Amino acid sequence: MNESGFEEVLQTFLEEIKREDKMTEKQRRILEASIKLFAEKGFHASSTSEIAKEAGVAEGTIFRHYKSKKDILIAVVAPAITKIAVPYILKDVRKILADNNDRSFADVLARLYKNRLELIAANEKHFRILLQEAFFHEELRQALLYTVATEMKQLASQFVLQRIDAGELRPLPPEVIFRVIFSLILGLVTFKYTVGQEEYRMLDEDEQVALTMDILMNGIARRPEHE
Repeated sequence: MNESGFEEVLQTFLEEIKREDKMTEKQRRILEASIKLFAEKGFHASSTSEIAKEAGVAEGTIFRHYKSKKDILIAVVAPAITKIAVPYILKDVRKILADNNDRSFADVLARLYKNRLELIAANEKHFRILLQEAFFHEELRQALLYTVATEMKQLASQFVLQRIDAGELRPLPPEVIFRVIFSLILGLVTFKYTVGQEEYRMLDEDEQVALTMDILMNGIARRPEHE
């Protein structure tokens, strides 16, 4: 995953905007300018005057099309999440879960976890903005959680059921297993990029992943010596 990955996704979305017949040329320029500035500076640091200057329109023109800056954010990001970003984010997940029938459950999860870290590292600025704005705006949070989490749950549940049928996993409810895995991976990613950066660096990436998978599969309770 190269550093231009998310820019390419946004560019694809821009091309889709240009094909929207109902949108005026000024609306297109406003959305294009908004995407550029939100990605570079974030939503709160981007003013409508800057958007207008970037778009080559008067600031009052923005408010003739959108009631507020938040409306621009929703118009830009929510469709991008549902139509463009989700397929981009989940593309490797589908492949990893489908192409690993000969690997153990823990090996597949380790590969998936490493892949997610690579994706975030290559697009860290954009993911920070996306997560930050989703935290403050319910519409974006719902779009992100509904689209990403729903498909992730479907993919993971199928994979978990296959491994339960094969006797590799305990016959627990798949949704519970998914919830534990999703929470663990999300928590570790958050820990790495926020409060726990220094502690995370105490071990290299492979050791972090190996320990995480061991705890997931075997728990943290001490076992008798003979085991």
